[in-house]
Amino acid sequence: MKKLFLVGGAAIVIIAVVAALFYFRSSDRYESLHYEREETELIISNIPRAQFTLFKAGKDLQDALALPSIDGERAWLSRGNYFLKVDQGARSFFYPVPMLGYRSGPDKSGTFNVTIRLPGTDSPHGILPDLPDYVFIPSGHFLFGDRLNPQEPHYVWLGGFFINPFEVTNAEFREFLNDSRGYRDDSNWTDAGRNWKTNNVSHASALLKPTDGEYKRFGQPDQPVVQVNWFEASAFCRWLTKTFGRGAWTFGLPTEAEWEKVARGPDNFDYGLGMNISDKEVNLYNWKKNPGAEITVVGVIETKSKYLANRYGVYHMTGNVAEWTQSIYRPFNRQHPYLDDDDRNHDEVSGERVLRGGSWYTASIAVLYVPYRENFRPEVHAPYLGFRVVARPVP
Repeated sequence: MKKLFLVGGAAIVIIAVVAALFYFRSSDRYESLHYEREETELIISNIPRAQFTLFKAGKDLQDALALPSIDGERAWLSRGNYFLKVDQGARSFFYPVPMLGYRSGPDKSGTFNVTIRLPGTDSPHGILPDLPDYVFIPSGHFLFGDRLNPQEPHYVWLGGFFINPFEVTNAEFREFLNDSRGYRDDSNWTDAGRNWKTNNVSHASALLKPTDGEYKRFGQPDQPVVQVNWFEASAFCRWLTKTFGRGAWTFGLPTEAEWEKVARGPDNFDYGLGMNISDKEVNLYNWKKNPGAEITVVGVIETKSKYLANRYGVYHMTGNVAEWTQSIYRPFNRQHPYLDDDDRNHDEVSGERVLRGGSWYTASIAVLYVPYRENFRPEVHAPYLGFRVVARPVP
């Protein structure tokens, strides 16, 4: 009996060893295949058990391709741009999934993890009821930086936030100018901004009257406010938080990373609505230098009838007006990555601030390239400079 037990035990050990060898050899074989195919594993945590579809992004909004269902919420994906479309009732939300090659993801062991978290019922309120609601941008990683510079693109993680689908309008900025707790209230301004306000007057297009010669081009209520400097845009956001935040939301200028995540869309485009601007795509953007045009900047009403939103539902991330961001102009690359929570995004830090997106005054397609950065002093104003607002939930 003892002999049989020993023989049986030895057989079990041999089977276990053979099984282990088979497992490791199979594992090595599969790993080699992933390496050859330049694949990274996508892992999805579907907390609300929402319906989702994985897409391979294309050259424009119409070119995306739905992929077969993911088995067990995991998939190995080759190099390229992908995104998840998550459906919740009548609403859809999007998560970018850019892949750089074999095990190139930002998470443990080079995986790319997506945790689906959808917004609750509360959302930020706008100033005027006739303007569109803010758009939700889910939390997660996106690929930040210029892909034409191999040392620059790197993953940045951002928490979820809301963004205005249009630039701030003259009508909205007039509310700020006319409110006794708005433009004139020193508590809305940074120290440097208060010093500027003491010695200067605003040139904001929201001050134009219907009898002014430039009113039709720049001063109509639904047109984006221009001729605002960074100090004024920052003060507007502080007023917005105090007046409409309800203790639940803080409003601000988008950081560079927030701006670029929205501008690229979940497709990881290089321009607002696609990977290129050819003769076919030129008319999708308000960008050609046209100082003599009867109407220069495009307002909300005209935008809805003539222009397209990106997949997030946001308009004019390329063209129309160049947009102030919250960020100080500093270099970044893979070795020295962008950090969204460092002092480059603090109100009181001195330095030139970043503008993004190009404008109606842009004469070169190069300026419309999403990663293109301009840096201006915060007191600068021009008829092609405006801004849009993000809303972040109070922790």
